[in-house]
Amino acid sequence: MFSPVYVKRVLGPCYDNWKRLYADDALAVHQAHLTCLVERGIVEATTGTSIARAIVAMESDFAWPQSIPEGVEDLYFVFERELGNRIGEESAAYLHTARSRNDMDTTVFRLALKRSLQTLAHEVLGAIRTAQRRAAGPGSEKLMVLYTHGQPANVSTLGHYLAAVAADLAEGLEELVASIGAVDRSTMGACAITGSGFDLDRVRVGALLGLDSIVTNTYQAISSSHWLTRPACALEAMLCDLVRVSADLFHKASCEVGLLDFPDALVQSSSIMPQKRNPVIIEHLRIQAGMAMGSCATIRELFRAAPYQDVNEVADAPVSAFIDSLGTAASAFALFAETVAGMEPNEARAREIALRFGVTTTELADEMVRRAGVGFRTAHRACAAYARSGGDLAELRASFQSIAGRELPFSDAQIAAILDPAHFVEVRRLAGGPAPEGMAVALAGLAESLDRSQSALQAMDEAGQRAKAELSAAWNALLDAGRDD
Repeated sequence: MFSPVYVKRVLGPCYDNWKRLYADDALAVHQAHLTCLVERGIVEATTGTSIARAIVAMESDFAWPQSIPEGVEDLYFVFERELGNRIGEESAAYLHTARSRNDMDTTVFRLALKRSLQTLAHEVLGAIRTAQRRAAGPGSEKLMVLYTHGQPANVSTLGHYLAAVAADLAEGLEELVASIGAVDRSTMGACAITGSGFDLDRVRVGALLGLDSIVTNTYQAISSSHWLTRPACALEAMLCDLVRVSADLFHKASCEVGLLDFPDALVQSSSIMPQKRNPVIIEHLRIQAGMAMGSCATIRELFRAAPYQDVNEVADAPVSAFIDSLGTAASAFALFAETVAGMEPNEARAREIALRFGVTTTELADEMVRRAGVGFRTAHRACAAYARSGGDLAELRASFQSIAGRELPFSDAQIAAILDPAHFVEVRRLAGGPAPEGMAVALAGLAESLDRSQSALQAMDEAGQRAKAELSAAWNALLDAGRDD
């Protein structure tokens, strides 16, 4: 008899999680394992068919008890007990030949996590595609001022800004998709630690389950944490990007900065202050990304002092919490996509900030190097004096005369043209710069990265469908064996 506290705090929640998250995957594991036991002659075909038919009958007329029954540890023992009630304990026990809850549970967890990660990755891909379209589409050329160290730094464009954000997220998505490879491995046949003396085909079992390969070393199979920590770390990095971007958007949307405007559909007012237009979608993006990031950090930190053994850190509670947090992560990416789709840069404000704070004086210094025959440090000092003066052309000319020892060879009209924010963007044609020529290179790289992730996800989806069909065919063949007996 288990302690009531232990049942309430551990066994009961675990049982509920298995019903909610893992029951279907557990059934697939039973099907694949039993099929291969019969195929390898480990279990007689008549016994295998009897077990299979009982399992099918349970699917149609058995309901899991609402709460964990007294005297059992988990959902598997509820299943095994019901199977024994139908065909006898001795016959039902053959299903557990050449396996343990160690390898079986870990495979079930991997199947559920893999599916959840694939779903999330598709949603993340869609969100980044939204940013990609906005970065390359109509309005992408609209001017923005970008900041360094919290201060206005350079004039750029909406497209340049969003392409940078999307590129970071696209790199993260590739890492997330790659991390699914650590999940996409069967542990069946590892049993408790050292495998089994039965001649089970471990590769065949894994293939029927739609897993790409097996964890070959049987101790690694039940001890490794990489199938949890790798996707958690990959996702944590992407969520950190979302938090940083949301903080930056919040700054740019403030009244004091005013570089971004939001439509009515993305703002809330105040119950008392009529003037308020709060872009709260950014706050909820930051909150949800931060909450999901915390769950990822929990997975990472959980193994700091965990022994390299089969331990419950790679079992129900952490895995279930991580899977549940993926929904919050998906929600954060949906909010990111909606934010990106709806926000609009305020070009008038961008020009005002650029000229008020001397943001384009970098280009003026460059032009002095190109056309006035001075080194960059001389040009930099003259332009710094001009910026400090608040844009006094007389100060610019006097400073240049003092430093360079000759007059500045630019007319007032030429200086104004050089300092124009649109000109600042136009001349930055290097690969990755905000001019159309530079953006073409950056957008091409972004598209290639997203296409790689999309192709990898599509290959996983297709492999899963093929495996599902193969398991169904093998299972039906087992059910049909001796049908006329």
